[in-house]
Amino acid sequence: MSARPWEREELPQPLLPLERTFEGFLGLEWHELTDQSAKVSFEVRDNLKQPLGLLHGGIYSAVAETIASVATVRAVWRDGRVGSGLSNTASFLRPITAGTVNVAARRRHRDDREGLWSHEFRDDQNRLCALVDVTIAVRPAPDAG
Repeated sequence: MSARPWEREELPQPLLPLERTFEGFLGLEWHELTDQSAKVSFEVRDNLKQPLGLLHGGIYSAVAETIASVATVRAVWRDGRVGSGLSNTASFLRPITAGTVNVAARRRHRDDREGLWSHEFRDDQNRLCALVDVTIAVRPAPDAG
């Protein structure tokens, strides 16, 4: 996937330029995006680490919520609905200190009001480093009544 999903009209146009948002700060590279799954990668940078040099735990949760939100919105926005985070649960299995983080997400459940996504975070050696489950609320878009 060379272009961001927004550049291919898979998602509504952002209200803010992405480079000015938290999502832009994360520097995600999208490799796959469907209604059922997503694959994303990002580089570990010092400004994503905690003081001991490890990728900050909040980054895992933020990346997972971003992926789940984008994938859910992709599936529902043309029907006048939006998605936003409802819950986020992370388990950290091994630290990542450098390199590329590869994330594979899959939708495990979806109904009219929410979706549940599971994310696997792997390091450059393809070792499982974290698991994050995110529930996304699906609601009418603010201007859709």
